[in-house]
Amino acid sequence: MKGSFLGLVVATLLVTLGAFLLDGFELVWQGLLAARETFLQALPLLIIAFVVTGQIQVLLSREWIDRLWEKVSGVRGIFLSAIAGGFFPGPPYVYYPFFATFKGKKIPSYLFFSFIAGKQIYDFTRLPMEISLISPAIALYRNLITIPIPFLMGLVFRRFVSRETTARFFGEGGS
Repeated sequence: MKGSFLGLVVATLLVTLGAFLLDGFELVWQGLLAARETFLQALPLLIIAFVVTGQIQVLLSREWIDRLWEKVSGVRGIFLSAIAGGFFPGPPYVYYPFFATFKGKKIPSYLFFSFIAGKQIYDFTRLPMEISLISPAIALYRNLITIPIPFLMGLVFRRFVSRETTARFFGEGGS
């Protein structure tokens, strides 16, 4: 957390300095107003995401999660995780807190990886927009071409990334 916070602070300072050098305080102020607008739009989603995260922590016991993932680990788990990722609603600041609820629950990290890949590649919630704004044919081709990618990524992650490496990144639950 400290490293990501520091990285965001540095990035913020750099882009603010860039805006200042480009057009002075006026551009910096416009950026702050745009940030405020984005924050106000995202705030309801953030509140709901954290409420859902809290409820999931209370409802799902470690034992229940462990039994579930024992049944769906391996290739079947990769398939289900990728599909679930495609159907999970919301932007990253909604589904990453959801992931935080599973920390320390011994869920194989390749399932997390498949979920994130499925969310980023499939994201079925954007399909109606793609069909209406771009074209049904392009939306169909994009989805057909990308179908195997989250599965392949999950399989590769499962095969080539060691448990020790994932434990460093995911904590004690990333086996």
